[in-house]
Amino acid sequence: MRGRLLNGRYELLAPIGAGGMGQVWRARDGSLGREVAVKLFVPSTSAGEGEVDQLLARFRQEARAAAALDSPYIVAVHDHGTDDNTPYLVMALVQGHSLDQVLRESVRVPVADALRWAADICRALDAAHSAGVVHRDIKPGNVMITPDGTAKVVDFGIATFMEGFAGDSRLTQTGQLPFGSIPYLAPERFRQEPGDGRTDLYALGCVLYELLIGRPPFTGSAAGVMYNHVNDAPLRPSAARGEVTGPVERLILGLLAKDPADRPADAATALELVVAAQRSLAPGTGAPGTGAPGTGAPGTKSPGTESTRTKPSDSVRPAEVPSDVQDSVADAPSDRRPDTDPVRRPTVRVGNPGKEPAAHFADADTRPTVRKDTTTPSAPDARPRSRKRPLIAAVLVLAVGIPTGLGIRSLTSGSSDSSSDSVGKDKGTVYEIGVAHDSRHVGAPRGGVEPDEYETSEFKQFTTQQLRTVKSAFAETLGAKDGSRFRIVPVTADPDVSSRKMLAKHPNMLAVIGDTSGFAWVHDTDEAFLPEISTCSDAAHADGAFAIPADDARQGEATARYLLSQTKARRVLVAEDKLWANREDGIGTALRRGGVTTQALDTGPTDVKASQIPSLAAKARADAVVVPANSDAGMWAKSLRADGFKGPVLTQSGFEGVCQDSEERASTEDAEKSIPAGVLRTRNYTGEPDQNLPAQGNQELYDGAMALASALGELPADGSATSLRHTLDREIQRVSVNGVLDEVSFEKRRSARGRPVWIDRRGNGTWTEIGKVDKRYERTGQ
Repeated sequence: MRGRLLNGRYELLAPIGAGGMGQVWRARDGSLGREVAVKLFVPSTSAGEGEVDQLLARFRQEARAAAALDSPYIVAVHDHGTDDNTPYLVMALVQGHSLDQVLRESVRVPVADALRWAADICRALDAAHSAGVVHRDIKPGNVMITPDGTAKVVDFGIATFMEGFAGDSRLTQTGQLPFGSIPYLAPERFRQEPGDGRTDLYALGCVLYELLIGRPPFTGSAAGVMYNHVNDAPLRPSAARGEVTGPVERLILGLLAKDPADRPADAATALELVVAAQRSLAPGTGAPGTGAPGTGAPGTKSPGTESTRTKPSDSVRPAEVPSDVQDSVADAPSDRRPDTDPVRRPTVRVGNPGKEPAAHFADADTRPTVRKDTTTPSAPDARPRSRKRPLIAAVLVLAVGIPTGLGIRSLTSGSSDSSSDSVGKDKGTVYEIGVAHDSRHVGAPRGGVEPDEYETSEFKQFTTQQLRTVKSAFAETLGAKDGSRFRIVPVTADPDVSSRKMLAKHPNMLAVIGDTSGFAWVHDTDEAFLPEISTCSDAAHADGAFAIPADDARQGEATARYLLSQTKARRVLVAEDKLWANREDGIGTALRRGGVTTQALDTGPTDVKASQIPSLAAKARADAVVVPANSDAGMWAKSLRADGFKGPVLTQSGFEGVCQDSEERASTEDAEKSIPAGVLRTRNYTGEPDQNLPAQGNQELYDGAMALASALGELPADGSATSLRHTLDREIQRVSVNGVLDEVSFEKRRSARGRPVWIDRRGNGTWTEIGKVDKRYERTGQ
């Protein structure tokens, strides 16, 4: 496909993205000598010649309608045509970031930014609806944020064409779902009603909800989300995020009304409501007429930051477009915002290291450094991961090359110098916060073997995104004034480096957060003590380690609630050594506290042979069996089923499943092939990462970073790093913040209290979410 010349004019240079029915390419317009974006649509291979002709006629009609739209908030269409029966659309190409990318990197955005972008989307919808064009696929991936901060909608008119293509009975199978992305579809779409422009307004409500809360109004399986859209009310935005004002909440809930008649009458009316909601924001949040976007009064905390324990601040600068952007579909540079626009724009720039000033948290030295050991290390997989940590200490700092303008949310302004001296000048000591990544993922040569594709690509994406996510959470929680005290640095969790060595290199480091599983240090002195918040593993202990994912005890509580509410099982065999299962925070203890009778093994699960399993279940008089993580759930399930056992068989997700890289994930999936259909599992992290590896675990990381930032906000203005680390450890134990997934606070065992647990069922070689346990069990899918 690369190098293909469409109609002798448009040369395809490189792919930008792909969807279910086509591809977007960067191309060169030979006639005008400029680069453009070309969207190709590929008809179904089952379509006959007459059907293809009708498809092309429909495409030309919709392309003409899209090209006729004239708005600075809609991506301009330059041309359309067909080449060898392939319809294509030509659009302007500029640098920018989709809202989908923004959400992956920052999880959620300041209220002011969300409303600014919603206002732009309303302007785009108003222009299109006035011309008789309904988009029908408004979603974060179809909204671009250009370098000047304008939100522009992509694919106007083309969505209508694609829907017609997908809904044509001659081209698709009967009973196909309505065209569009299920998390953003209006209820009438699932009822197969034609709908009008108000379906786009419902989708806008879903997008605005996700921008503010960090997730769409409804999540889970396709069937569950469809049911939710038609029948259920979403969680009120103000309950998930305290700084959502009444007018903002009423705006969102009005857009999400089940009956189209209860939504704003049109996009112009919706825009009026958005502008009114903007005016409801407190001064300093970037609302119209309140001064510079995202800035508060000098030397004072912005409104909403008085109690970072309960109400994170939204008083921060708006989101920046990272400097490592991919070329994407966007409008022509000539489409500028009118000078008369009353709504103040966010400061959004494409990074240009060394040429533009940067506005972000203080970064570590951004020059890439890679450790190359002269000795041959042991194979990475030879060191098992376990809750029982080795007693040897470890950590190594890895400075990762990150362009200067990468910060998603800007907290400070000034020069591009990212050293602590420049940031901390006249502001006292700048303390460091380490964002950890496992040593096995660092991308350095191992045993003489050069880094593979993951280590040279996914590692960089993981690490840069982790830094962005932590900065974004700090921005929301601390704001610019307090946030300037802290410098975010990447560190490597390596069990071969002690915490003493770590702190010798970073004497002002106060804590580490992220994939901390590789840390194995023992804090043998007060000076070597360093708090950590694990957002990948459920391992927590009294030596300073806190954990965000639900631990064994929380998963046991969730399992008990599922069994008691959804099954008749009341006696459970726990396939775990009773010394481990019956400890205070063990899964057996939690099951019993939840009202289930349990019996554990007299030996470790690895010592049990397949032939012994049926008799163990019979002896326990079990009507359900729970197999712990990293045990052979397939062997247990197959042996039980072969013996006629009819009760539920449950297992757990891996300890660090949320932070697995490509190789580890492939290995896990290979091991799970032996698990038969019908087996259930508890999952302590949100969603399946699928192909979005750089984004996996982002919500857990965001919640953990909010908790850490809230505790940092309670530290005294000065003091030695050693004393502040101990104070911070106590403050983390007291913290309570309203996170993206749930409230974050910690129990005495330092595990996050009451975190959600998801229930999946095995079938067709994969896991499908069927429910979620928060305060109670909720069915989310089939």
